[in-house]
Amino acid sequence: MLEYVLTFTALLVAIGALGYLIRATKSSVVRTERLVGSEYP
Repeated sequence: MLEYVLTFTALLVAIGALGYLIRATKSSVVRTERLVGSEYP
């Protein structure tokens, strides 16, 4: 039973970390697109 709990917890942590990385990547892409699309004098 303990193995299942540990495996489930590790899976949730991995999914959370993946979600965080995806969110950070999207934020970076949006920021980069805003900089590239801005009017540079």
